[in-house]
Amino acid sequence: MDDDAEFTAFVRDRGLELLRLAVALTGDRDQAEDVVQGALERLYGRWGRVSRRGDPGWYVRQSIVNAVRDGWRGRQRHPEVLGLAADEGAGASYAPIEEMLTRDVVRGALAELPPRRRMVITLRYWGGYTEAETARLMGTTVGTVKSQAHRALRELRARLESADPAEPPAPAAPAAAGAGASR
Repeated sequence: MDDDAEFTAFVRDRGLELLRLAVALTGDRDQAEDVVQGALERLYGRWGRVSRRGDPGWYVRQSIVNAVRDGWRGRQRHPEVLGLAADEGAGASYAPIEEMLTRDVVRGALAELPPRRRMVITLRYWGGYTEAETARLMGTTVGTVKSQAHRALRELRARLESADPAEPPAPAAPAAAGAGASR
């Protein structure tokens, strides 16, 4: 199989997974699509070398995480919403209202976390990466991942305990202009 066919197969097989990761990290589907597109463009230019060296999935996930982190630094604020990519209605199954309300409350609580903590939670618990893999993706230490996860989970628990699941969450407000990406 030639490089173009291999790359096309990779995008077909892993594209939705990469988009879901980017949506979970950015909180915005349009921005996530831009991030994934840029990451795939960079990967395409290096496909032969990256695919021979190892897992191209790791390369493109690292590229997505870096792009999201750079975007937060540039804006110095949180994304305003957090939602996971839907399957565009294909194969969508019925979800009880309680499950939908709980999901909305959790998304609202996640959206209120500082970007770095949200990234740790997304990679560790939604993405299923180990602490070491999360640290490597984020370009930080395992200790930082552990401390950020601990703080984020404590904040999430507090927010979820005080949330009324019968009320939809309020949209997350943008952080103050001078707020840093890591609190």
